[in-house]
Amino acid sequence: MPVLSLPADQQFFADLLSGLVLNPQRLGRVWFASAQKMVNAGELCIDFPRLEVVLRGEYGNRLESGQQHIGQGEMLFIPPRAANAPRFDKPVMVLSLVFATAWLGLAFYDNRGGVTPVPLRKIELPQIQRGEGEAILTALTLLSRSPQDQDIIQPLTLSLLHLCRKVVNAEPDRTQSRPAFLYQSICNWLQDNYAEPLTRTSVAKFFNITPNHLSRLFSEQGTMSFVDYVRWVRMAKARIMLQKYQFAVGDVARRCGYPDSDYFCRLFRRQFGLTPGEYQARFQ
Repeated sequence: MPVLSLPADQQFFADLLSGLVLNPQRLGRVWFASAQKMVNAGELCIDFPRLEVVLRGEYGNRLESGQQHIGQGEMLFIPPRAANAPRFDKPVMVLSLVFATAWLGLAFYDNRGGVTPVPLRKIELPQIQRGEGEAILTALTLLSRSPQDQDIIQPLTLSLLHLCRKVVNAEPDRTQSRPAFLYQSICNWLQDNYAEPLTRTSVAKFFNITPNHLSRLFSEQGTMSFVDYVRWVRMAKARIMLQKYQFAVGDVARRCGYPDSDYFCRLFRRQFGLTPGEYQARFQ
């Protein structure tokens, strides 16, 4: 029976994770990012937990004074809605993991050449955040309040890396077409990065496709255009913020990717029939 090989990028991450889990003695302290009242430019904050693993060199989190020098083998766990501001001012190689509800994101950064880091390799693989994986992520999030418990935290993190390895080593689902998977990956990415300045050209470039290809994916695989989908995601996020938090309308607009609050208010009223202020007042 022939052995089916993994796609090149998937095999790369499979080898990377194998090197980590088969050599646990090389792994060190797990640091924790914390929630921030405001998220500024250059800071990363999404709804899903993340893990940054320093493979070589030195990495830092500018938001925490004690996390300026995270060394080789150490890790930074970022709970949902917590923030970090990566420091790449020294040569470093980093494996970045995103644990979304239905997919696992992996990115590899290497700035040893002294250039501004961009992912040299990046993939997203279908997986359901449930069972053991969900329990480990919940436990790590709770343990962020007591980061000194490394005897508990480090074995949990190693178990999480084992689960990631299992997902990455799984044979790709041959029943899902590449356009369908690419479309779903783009939608997931937009739901995480809705606060960024998003254009058809910039998103297409990020996924290494043409703008026309991007538009065609949304036309053939989805129910709305790319522009309409971005607006739908942002409005849904804005509604949640207005319901749960006491943010000023201008702050909500900025957090949802609209630097012009007047334009944001017009879009919100057009979709929901109320101004953001009127909508927020209903939940006071």
